[in-house]
Amino acid sequence: MQAKYPAVLTIIIAIFLLTACGGEAATPKVETPGDSESAPASDTPTAIPIWRYVNSGWVSPLDAPDANAFSKELRAVIITSNLEMERFNRATPSKRTFGTGATLGRPEFPGSVVLAVYLMWQPFQGDPLSVVGLTIEGNRAVVDLELDEDAQGREYPYLFAPMTMVMVDRSEFPEQGPVEFEFRLDGLAPVIVSDSLE
Repeated sequence: MQAKYPAVLTIIIAIFLLTACGGEAATPKVETPGDSESAPASDTPTAIPIWRYVNSGWVSPLDAPDANAFSKELRAVIITSNLEMERFNRATPSKRTFGTGATLGRPEFPGSVVLAVYLMWQPFQGDPLSVVGLTIEGNRAVVDLELDEDAQGREYPYLFAPMTMVMVDRSEFPEQGPVEFEFRLDGLAPVIVSDSLE
């Protein structure tokens, strides 16, 4: 009698396993190149941005006598030479930045165009302003900006303007004529700056 229990137990386990597997023997699936299930979800590779990070943080520009604690104004500067970079640095002497030696050394003029944008005067935590898109069509460039509402970190006072600075190769722009840059940030009127890039 006791010898029958292992046999009955083995039959019960076998029935259970067959039921769990759908009653079919496991067979390996061979996928062909045309099999839709073997294709990746997206064949389109992620596009690499044409801009590169240079610097970000906060600045306190000197050319803002008409701004006050309640101002919310976007300003942009196009930098195409070492002299223009020095002028921008002199115009924004108070800075708290995140750029490193590697990122700050990226612009090599005249082969680079630097886009510097800052927002007066909202206090923010973290590094809230960033470039999220750049499209160039002929002599017009549209720069999309994003403001991080959930930034973390120490809150800075209104006299510091959140700033971001990115670099684009000069070869991305047309050779002739000035280029019109339109900087867009949700909730604010676009800022348009025209530059000959010379």
